[in-house]
Amino acid sequence: MSLLELRYRSVLRLLPASYRAGREEEMVDAFLESAGDPPDEANARPRWGEIASVLALSVRVRLGGAGAPARFVAWGETVRLVALFGLAYQSTGSVFVAADLIRALVFGPEFVLMGAPGSADRLLSIGVAAAAVCWAVAFVAIMRGHVLLAKVTALLGAAPTVAYFVIPAFLAGPRPPAEAANLVFVAVPVIALLLGFHSDVTPWRRPWPLALTPPAAGLALLGTAWLVVRLRPQDAEWLYLWLDLGTTVPVWAVTSVVVLARRRSPSWALALAVAGLLVLAARLPMLVNLPEGPQWTTAGAQCVLLGALSLVLVGAGLRGLPRARAA
Repeated sequence: MSLLELRYRSVLRLLPASYRAGREEEMVDAFLESAGDPPDEANARPRWGEIASVLALSVRVRLGGAGAPARFVAWGETVRLVALFGLAYQSTGSVFVAADLIRALVFGPEFVLMGAPGSADRLLSIGVAAAAVCWAVAFVAIMRGHVLLAKVTALLGAAPTVAYFVIPAFLAGPRPPAEAANLVFVAVPVIALLLGFHSDVTPWRRPWPLALTPPAAGLALLGTAWLVVRLRPQDAEWLYLWLDLGTTVPVWAVTSVVVLARRRSPSWALALAVAGLLVLAARLPMLVNLPEGPQWTTAGAQCVLLGALSLVLVGAGLRGLPRARAA
């Protein structure tokens, strides 16, 4: 066995053993034929493009679609559900931005947009608002089977968050934990979307009412928030902790309990666990800045619920995963 062949076989270890069992020899022969099978003295190595192709294949296999081994299908469904949950949340929040844009058209841009007309700040404000609306487009697109459109618009939606973290970090050094948590909260579902909906997965095509559910929920939440602001309840600042990220906590908790009670597929349990941990990571930094009293107690209770129920979901999901076949 030549040195180059050994190196190719090492690269192929990125693939699951069950996949290599029936295809390794064929793939090694193809790689060696392409490389010309040089002598060991040449110290030849696999090309970066070949390594990248094997890595991409490994991801597709491990996050399998229909027809793949049951365990890989379960992991693939988990990743795709994580993407769906993240897009749904961001889509709900984009309704608030869309409402601000409508108010700008009705009452004038000075009402909601930053910067003077024609300034860089004004253009930046418009760009960030447009990027936020892209989240709703991404969710509807993935639910209707338009995978490429969903990926492009999700990347546009995440761009401001990434830029606001990376640029200051490059110029001024490490960022506060809250900003890092927000970056993770936004980036993980987008990465899950890019990896989970690959070429081996049949695109979803859900009904329009289901695809429009998060924007509709956003409208309901927007109305509730406006009502609370108008009423301005005295000594009830803790209510506002249920109108931001906290809105997802009861919805997530009820869904999780239903999944655990009905013993649905492990993918649902694992995806809900990831979603809960992401919300927890975004919520925890708030505890440092909240005053003691009802606000801190409310946020603390939310964190305890998220952490405890997420651990239960992880255990249930891992126990329910199909066993891997012996190679």
